[in-house]
Amino acid sequence: MSKGVRVRELFRFSPTAIFLVGFLPPLCGAVAAISIALLQHREQISNYNWQCGRAFLPSLSRIINLPLERTFWQLFTLFHIPMRVIEVAIGFTRYNRLRSVDCKHIWLHNLARYVYVICGTMELIFLIGLSAVGERESGFVHVICFYVFGFFGLGFFIANTICHANSLYHLQPYGQTSYNLKLIIGTAYVISVPILLGSFLLYWRKCISIMYEIFALSEYIDVFLNIAFHGCAFLDIRYKVVFSVKHVSPVKSIFP
Repeated sequence: MSKGVRVRELFRFSPTAIFLVGFLPPLCGAVAAISIALLQHREQISNYNWQCGRAFLPSLSRIINLPLERTFWQLFTLFHIPMRVIEVAIGFTRYNRLRSVDCKHIWLHNLARYVYVICGTMELIFLIGLSAVGERESGFVHVICFYVFGFFGLGFFIANTICHANSLYHLQPYGQTSYNLKLIIGTAYVISVPILLGSFLLYWRKCISIMYEIFALSEYIDVFLNIAFHGCAFLDIRYKVVFSVKHVSPVKSIFP
């Protein structure tokens, strides 16, 4: 009871359970779609001959264009969106409340918080877009959604890492480990982006056949790097965050 109100906890969620609901679906969807495509439908999407030579590895766009693979991708990817929205909203608030007293550049931390929520939201919007609009609906729109998704994903990574470094999330246990993992994954993502774009352009403009395989592999790697970065949230919330639902009701005074 506090300040004339009664607070009663209705139930509490395990941080691990919350994390798994947000992390496992996209991972399972990506693994299932790619595995089914390569193992069951390889003839349909591999070894096809385009104007710049034969391509042996399918791009992610071609994989999720197949009916079965698309079902797995959309089902698992879209299922986790509500949890990611909650994650972004909570992160935006908690990075403000848990800012470290040792933070030397408060303006940068606050700027990163807003970049975090904007990029996190836009990343989800374009993830929905590239999942809902495939090559068979509109190849142009699908490609735009894919690259804009990657751009906002990178912005989210950078903002998240800056906020983490200047908040109590950086403390032990696991704070430094999570920060180091974010740096490694984020750096790998930054390195992979020019490889992906460069290989795509070299294939279509210079007709270097091997570049399409490099492009396809870069797509796979980028997807799993994105999932891995979001997986660092487990280290951020474990032992540091409690998820509970409470009922707050006013307390009637016994005095007139």
